[in-house]
Amino acid sequence: MVESKDFPYRMSNQSTVDYSLITQERTEKLELLIHLLSNSPHAIVLCGSKGVGKTTLLKVFQQRRNVLWQTCTVQGREDLTVEQIQTQLLETHSPTQTLESFFEQLTKQQQKIVLIIDDAGSLAPQLITTIIDYANSHPVLKVVFVLSHDDLAIKTHSDSAIEECHIIEIPPLSESQCGDFLQHLAIKSVFEVPVHGITDSMIASVYQQTHGIPEKIIAQLSSLNHPQKRKKPTARWVITVVLGLCAAGYLLLVLSKNNILNLAWFSSVLESLNIAINR
Repeated sequence: MVESKDFPYRMSNQSTVDYSLITQERTEKLELLIHLLSNSPHAIVLCGSKGVGKTTLLKVFQQRRNVLWQTCTVQGREDLTVEQIQTQLLETHSPTQTLESFFEQLTKQQQKIVLIIDDAGSLAPQLITTIIDYANSHPVLKVVFVLSHDDLAIKTHSDSAIEECHIIEIPPLSESQCGDFLQHLAIKSVFEVPVHGITDSMIASVYQQTHGIPEKIIAQLSSLNHPQKRKKPTARWVITVVLGLCAAGYLLLVLSKNNILNLAWFSSVLESLNIAINR
């Protein structure tokens, strides 16, 4: 595989954190993606765990894309074919042209089109190689495959051309980055968690449960916003308890010599039951 660090690249001094990407490191990954699409002939693999933020990074890329780029996102699936990809390229951007004439038009305008294959691990064996070969014969077409680590390992064995791709890996957040993300979500009032509620112990707990995966962090905070309500006793349970108490009270009244005392006891039990039910 072509390691991205082996391709000449320098970070812009103007780089700032885009909080939709969470960290400076991820902002740098976005700039690297843009750099490789602009300067390298090779396809790109965007790799990372499920929920780590690959799709988010690509959404930001599409929002920021150069005016000389067009994009087309295709959802990967087992029965996807090159012909279907070609059809989607045309339907997205130029339904009245042939694909060849569309590519010629982009070339004349010095534009490129970026084809993003999401969930590329679902593709049939050898299709990634076929897509890369097709893109190599049409320099106007740039390809980004989105893969998990496991899918990348599998596809490396089934599609030899993936060895020529640049690999951009999106890692999970560190514990300190998890804290920064929680602070950002609190400041933006995404969830009903106040900034002062983001403590070191909370950060450590969230990090331990989510392993730094942003999607899991958001789900964890969402569950804090909607705690499960304690279930009230069912009508059948209430009736059963009341009947049981009535039976016990009646028995005590019949057998006891001190009926007044037992009536007082029975009344106190019913009052306690009523309080418990209505809590």
